[in-house]
Amino acid sequence: MGVPTISERKHYRLVPGEPEESTSTIVLTSKDSYFVDVRILRKKLEEEKSQDINTASCLEWAFAGKSHSTFSKDSSMQLSRTVWDHWIDSRTNNPDSDEGDMWVQPNGNILEKGKNCDPVTGEETEYEELWHDLQVEAFGKKNNRQSLVMRADEPARNIKGMAIKIGGWCEGILKVEDELTIERWEWKPTDSASNVDSTEAGREGKRTGNGWTRTFKIGRGTLPCREICSRTHGKFGLNALLKSTNDIDWNSDIEWKVIEEYYW
Repeated sequence: MGVPTISERKHYRLVPGEPEESTSTIVLTSKDSYFVDVRILRKKLEEEKSQDINTASCLEWAFAGKSHSTFSKDSSMQLSRTVWDHWIDSRTNNPDSDEGDMWVQPNGNILEKGKNCDPVTGEETEYEELWHDLQVEAFGKKNNRQSLVMRADEPARNIKGMAIKIGGWCEGILKVEDELTIERWEWKPTDSASNVDSTEAGREGKRTGNGWTRTFKIGRGTLPCREICSRTHGKFGLNALLKSTNDIDWNSDIEWKVIEEYYW
């Protein structure tokens, strides 16, 4: 448990290779350690920036769940060992967990070190990921920062979903059996409005009236992200319910519950 964070990955490295970053990777982590991690291929995203719905080939990986950390007690720069339990995973219906050691860098960035499978050789190898925390924007008359977590969980219909909004970012993942829907929304300040593609800005459903833009979506489902971002005042309240209406024959609407709401 801690202060909610918006973490952007600066590079990924398979040891002994060189650091590189081909994705736009943003991880939203709430006070109670719920997280949504969405990794989008930058080049493909740029090619599809004017599309209403992105193709699945634009996604590198996405997963959501809850993490837990064991903090270091020595005087080294190691902050913690963290385990991310995947509850939803774009790559599998039987998600596992991954873990890494977190090392504080002199500039405040976090270097994550661990082991995973080399996609080329299939062998276990060491990896490094460098993370930088972005500023959490404050909103509303009280100028508060907000973290909101919503979850859909209907085992009888094989439905799992999680959406998190922190500051000026909102990401969500929904999985219904094997069908995947993922969204990312960003708050675009007035001075950056000119950077939003005119075709994109005009598409119904990609913009809210209060400065939010959907910058990525794959899948046919509906997440609560737009409604979360459109709320300009007042709390949702713990255990509050929202329903997402789908055009797909999933028998009925999907119910989303607020499982965490935090202001600071």
